Amino acid sequence: MKAGRLLRIRTGGLSLTELLLGLAIGALVLAPLAPILQSAGASARVAEDRVALEREADFALERIAARIRNTAVPPDLADKPARDLLKPAVYSVTADGMLVEQQGKDSYVLAESVSDFSLAATVPESGQPLVKVSLSLTRNSGTVATATATASVRLGSAL
Repeated sequence: MKAGRLLRIRTGGLSLTELLLGLAIGALVLAPLAPILQSAGASARVAEDRVALEREADFALERIAARIRNTAVPPDLADKPARDLLKPAVYSVTADGMLVEQQGKDSYVLAESVSDFSLAATVPESGQPLVKVSLSLTRNSGTVATATATASVRLGSAL
């Protein structure tokens, strides 16, 4: 027999060295992607927090706006501050940042993480008061997410 015929002919596959070299090259190519994926995850968390804050702010504003629309215009409008226009409901922000609606003995939390809340009433020449409600929410859960919402509603417009 000839010596050339005894040699095996390689039919396919990778050697262990080739496989390890391919894995090392792949790791070098993918290594810079880790910080990009981390920043994308952080951005997604901020966006998720912001959407949740916007929903919470919209809920609170809709509830307050409905109360404003259903409140009759008082005869002594000039003497009342904006916060007193909506009585018997009273809106306040607690020390831990919760917007609370109080109606008699009942209290309802409308929003959490409140950083600013204001009610301002103006009386235009038409005589029907316009109440502007402004609400800012801020959540700091590793990253800061904020949402601000405002609404202008005519007092007694649903009556």
